[in-house]
Amino acid sequence: MMRILLWPLLLLPTMTMAQAPEPISHWLQTHCTECHSGEKPKGGIDLEVVIEDGASALLEDWRQIERVITSGEMPPEDEPAPTSQEREEMISTLRDWLQGILQSRPEVPGTVGPRRLGRSELQATIRDLTGVEVDVHRHLPADPSSDGFDNQGGALSTTFIERLFRIAEEVAVSAVILDDGNETPTTTYPIDEITIEGAGRILSDSAFFYSRGTASIDHHFPRSGTYQIDIRGWGQQAGDQPARFQIKIGAQKPRVIEISETRDQPGSRSIELTVPAGPQRISATFINDYYKPDHPEPSQRDRNAAIISFRVEGPAEGMEPSVFQVEALEGKGSPTERLARGIEHWLPRFWRGPTTPQQRQRLVETSTEAALDPNSAESLLRAALVAAIASPRFILRLEIDPPASSPGTIRDLSGHELATRLSYFLWGTTPDQKLLEAATRGELDDREGLLIQTRRLLADARSRSVATNFATQWLRIRDLGGLRPDTKIFAKFDRKLLESMRLETVEFFDHILRQRLPINELIEASYTFANQRLALHYGLEPIVGQQMRLLEVESPRGGLLSQGSILLATSTRQRTSPVLRGKWLLEVLLDAAPPPPPPGAGTLPLPGEEGADLPLREQLRLHRNEPTCAICHRRMDALGFSLERFDAIGRYRTGDIDDRGELPDGSVLEGIKDLKTNIHSSSGFQRSLARNLLTYALGRGLIDEDAPAVARLLVRLKSDPTIIALIEEIVVLEAFRRRLIP
Repeated sequence: MMRILLWPLLLLPTMTMAQAPEPISHWLQTHCTECHSGEKPKGGIDLEVVIEDGASALLEDWRQIERVITSGEMPPEDEPAPTSQEREEMISTLRDWLQGILQSRPEVPGTVGPRRLGRSELQATIRDLTGVEVDVHRHLPADPSSDGFDNQGGALSTTFIERLFRIAEEVAVSAVILDDGNETPTTTYPIDEITIEGAGRILSDSAFFYSRGTASIDHHFPRSGTYQIDIRGWGQQAGDQPARFQIKIGAQKPRVIEISETRDQPGSRSIELTVPAGPQRISATFINDYYKPDHPEPSQRDRNAAIISFRVEGPAEGMEPSVFQVEALEGKGSPTERLARGIEHWLPRFWRGPTTPQQRQRLVETSTEAALDPNSAESLLRAALVAAIASPRFILRLEIDPPASSPGTIRDLSGHELATRLSYFLWGTTPDQKLLEAATRGELDDREGLLIQTRRLLADARSRSVATNFATQWLRIRDLGGLRPDTKIFAKFDRKLLESMRLETVEFFDHILRQRLPINELIEASYTFANQRLALHYGLEPIVGQQMRLLEVESPRGGLLSQGSILLATSTRQRTSPVLRGKWLLEVLLDAAPPPPPPGAGTLPLPGEEGADLPLREQLRLHRNEPTCAICHRRMDALGFSLERFDAIGRYRTGDIDDRGELPDGSVLEGIKDLKTNIHSSSGFQRSLARNLLTYALGRGLIDEDAPAVARLLVRLKSDPTIIALIEEIVVLEAFRRRLIP
């Protein structure tokens, strides 16, 4: 049985301390070795051998022993149980011993390969370098995720490079205005870039609606001004009205257009309006569905409609040269001379480090060959910008080892390499000029200089990236926008509510970080963030407006566990799921992920299937009767049931709801209050936050040699249990400041 629980045994390096302390060996011999020793130990693991090996045993063996004793999974129910005091003393002694082992081992940095900028990083980097907001997400597929985060790599396929060139060209057009002044930027969104909601489906050439439904796009307007929005579509005409669409752009007053054309000859309609700079949603909703199945003329029985494309043109007033363009082409001289002078200034920021005269000259030559008009400085700058962005030096975060480097040796990161790590860790974007200058002066080479810059970056608004990028991925709500609860059950759920839920968690995490509050506030806070829509949904005191604000709330609200984003992400489309919620708690907050379900483990019945009408607790009891399922579900279900008073979209339910959960050690959780206490008292919560934040900071999965680094982070949290303290400790770790040469 113990072998089943000790999954998977990682081949960690052996420890270098002495035998296990006598209280530990005595406890295991009293409660465990009767089953887990001898010629045929249960589960195939001989604890007598582990005890004898002591610190020479696999570290993960001891870690898993700590976990199963802490959770109450061991000793099993049918064996004599230790008293609560005996269990607590064992856990404390074992943790202290393991901590000492880890602290005695040296830190060894790992190897980080070339990493491609993720979509959010790329978009932020382009914005900070050029001032241009480009919707990278419409060009590139979702970033691959590894170890829970999407900042760990990604291949440069031919398709990706082609799309990167498209992005670079779009940026160049918006960032650099040609001197003839006759160009108006235009963006077309074909069917594969349109999102639909409601009663519709995607055809080969259009978004088709057979009842009320919406086609929409998200467009980044580069400047405030007057824009023309063209909507191309057709109607399956019937009745005495042509097909009508309600057009909505951002928060502006909706407008209605009529499309009388048919599929054979589609038509276009235009709307002109003034739009502020920034991202806006443009939507077209089919609003006059018509259905007369008994009409004598078959062609007049059903009115449907379709959208083929959206087209955005503008601003009509023209565009003033961007700050980037003005600075890149300042001074006098020939177009080529002005370009070369500008490249010397801006290319090091784009490539995040020093550039050589040869590299700069090569870019000038490439731009001269590629420019539409090589006699125009603006045309040359456009070509140079495209080439710089499409370069591997831009899209990849490179840490290039010296040619004479010996594999297996360790080197310090250069100042610019460290600046890049630091900036993308805390800002999710490129280093600013101050950070690059500090790197050039060597100020990042010592601990104090590195901490000075770290604190400066944390004080900047861009450090909100820790909440928007790290926290949403750690908590597994990054893709919340793809979740759609069953509207037949949750009729009032909509996209605005979904976005409010995401913002609640982001604002909450960012607040705890910036105010340097204890990390237990993540679990036990007596406040949350809400706007008018979310407060109404939660049944809180009414507030007005869409701005998120801090609200003091009464228990059980407050903290992550009662936030709609978490509760929605851990439910099915139709109902709550104690299994999903319990699994999330173990994996995300307690650093105690269960193993994958074994083949044939089965699932709970879906609505309409046999057994679906049984109470949820009874369905899970029957599921646990399967021997392959019982071990994991004992703890997982108990944790999940403690959140049962919250429905699948985060509303609190009163009445006859059973939210009790019995843990493997026999203790009982009476709802969310006891769950919060259980998590706060668990060493797994701090370990989970530390391990995940370190994984995100390094841009790679943790390896065996990172165990001492994690131990040092946990020591720091004991004296200063804040996210900022954790960040400050991470950036001075060997693993962050140095690299192992592969």
